[in-house]
Amino acid sequence: MTNPHIPSQAKSLASLPAHQASTHKLWNTQGLRCLTLGLTLMIAGAGTAQAQSVEALEWLPGQSMMPTVISTPHNDVRKLLRQAKYPQALMLVNKGLANNPRDPQMRFWQGFLFEQLNQPDMAQQVYLDLTREYPELAEPHNNLGVIYAAKGDYPNAKASLDAALRANPNYAAAHENMGDLLVNMARQSYERSLSIDPKQRGIGLKIERLKPVLDLTQDKP
Repeated sequence: MTNPHIPSQAKSLASLPAHQASTHKLWNTQGLRCLTLGLTLMIAGAGTAQAQSVEALEWLPGQSMMPTVISTPHNDVRKLLRQAKYPQALMLVNKGLANNPRDPQMRFWQGFLFEQLNQPDMAQQVYLDLTREYPELAEPHNNLGVIYAAKGDYPNAKASLDAALRANPNYAAAHENMGDLLVNMARQSYERSLSIDPKQRGIGLKIERLKPVLDLTQDKP
């Protein structure tokens, strides 16, 4: 899955750390497509589950209502992100938030950096808060969906991706992540059906034929 870009555009499910979903690894969150608020920031590169990358670092939440001038602190953070200097970037982000706690771009970066530093629970809370305060932004919803999916929480993952697509029907990363999610949900339903009635014919074949696609939704770069 792709965790959208950093507050520029979405983050792809493929950029979060890898997690087990039920006995199956769903998406490598480090490769999820996540966008920075407003743009497409794909740090992890191409992957099925995608989170925003560093190229999406230009996101300005509520762009139509906010100035487009990026401050020096934002430029400094972007530079560190491109160099993958995540601890240093997080220090600058936290400093910026100390001066302006409601800066959505800095908050989105904070969530993204928590993911890169293997703190998905903290990233989840940051994205959750952003979706509540900026429900019109697709990227936080997408990144949140990636985290839920990586944890095997498919119902909440789907709800988050649905919200991302309502906010932006043309959000390619969210569509890709939704596709990955539905494939994994199909596998889960087939396995559940087979466990209830092992004598069913054809279910095993359906699961077998899904495997090549399932492999593409996991262990992304």
